[in-house]
Amino acid sequence: MSYNYILVFLLGIFFSYGQSNISIPDSLSNLKYREDQFYIGANYVLLSSDNNLIRQNDFSNQIHLGFIRDIPMNKKGNFSVGMGLGTSYTQFQSNLDFKTGQILNENFNSAKYFSLNMPFEIRWRSSDSISFNFWRIYLGTQIQYNFISDRISSLKKFTTVTSLNFGYNTWNFSLGYDLTPRLIDSKNNQFDQFNLLTVGLIFYFL
Repeated sequence: MSYNYILVFLLGIFFSYGQSNISIPDSLSNLKYREDQFYIGANYVLLSSDNNLIRQNDFSNQIHLGFIRDIPMNKKGNFSVGMGLGTSYTQFQSNLDFKTGQILNENFNSAKYFSLNMPFEIRWRSSDSISFNFWRIYLGTQIQYNFISDRISSLKKFTTVTSLNFGYNTWNFSLGYDLTPRLIDSKNNQFDQFNLLTVGLIFYFL
């Protein structure tokens, strides 16, 4: 089974699962609840670079999933912070030699790797403990550890990404952009840096 079929299968499962809420009474007898603690998403990956010679080829994508601990910051529970742990799989093609960081004239190479993600989010939603349909806006950053093989050793193992997730009910858009360039700095590739821009959908549950 190909990667794309697996992706469609996973998204179908979580989309059909829908939304649910968990209510937790706190020590002050105010009803607080935790929302959107598990997530799965799929993104289209774009290479962003000041160097016009760096080109992208074919369909580049990313799938990510994980858990974020929702920590309510007010009595109503619609403003919170979130910290968690997740994983992602990213693949993209470019005319870069990902081992040396050099630009190739015509050949395109593929970079594929898994990442361990540590997200932090500031969260707002128009919800309460009995509402299942609501708006959400989540702004955050992620520290990523990328499992880089020797074949793509010019890519950094540690990267930082800013993220914005927003939407209504089940359907939510996801945007991400690298705060740090992807290539390891050296005299040979210091002018050939690029960042990743991701655009896609994210689904929350529990």
